[in-house]
Amino acid sequence: MPVGVHGGGGFLHRAAARRPAAVIVGAVAAALGVNLALWLIGLGFDGSFQYVEADGSPHTTTAPQGVITMTVLPMSGGLALAALLAGAGKRRLVLRSAQAVGAGAALATTARTFTAGFDTPSTIALSVMHVVIAVLVVLALEALARRQRAGRAGPVSGNFAPRPGTTVPEPGHGVHRRS
Repeated sequence: MPVGVHGGGGFLHRAAARRPAAVIVGAVAAALGVNLALWLIGLGFDGSFQYVEADGSPHTTTAPQGVITMTVLPMSGGLALAALLAGAGKRRLVLRSAQAVGAGAALATTARTFTAGFDTPSTIALSVMHVVIAVLVVLALEALARRQRAGRAGPVSGNFAPRPGTTVPEPGHGVHRRS
């Protein structure tokens, strides 16, 4: 009977072990899914997602396009930039700094939702969307940072050494290669 090889660590950790682009796409897709669900919940509570213009007239929102655009573009751009800069050297410093800047920017821009004149359900939903982005930016960059630490450790004595808590296939049930 085969035993699982993957012992946990979550989607972002497993994706980071393969390639950074998977982490970025996974984090952005997760944020987009959650934010669209929050938008729908806000609509369910009679949120209009309209803000008041300087002349006092309501601005017609383009939601869900605005939710999609304001989730995907800054998050994917920031994560991609962090991954590229981390590849140029001082990886840990770059990724830790990017965590602070990315989460800080997402949380700082939440203030705008409180001053823009949104109704209460829209304000709450939009604020939580900013928190979702902040959390997923930190998690995605942590997955990339852990990938670096795991890559540095290397195999023990040239042999495969599974992480603590992982399982390996029983003899005779693993992957077989033809010669």
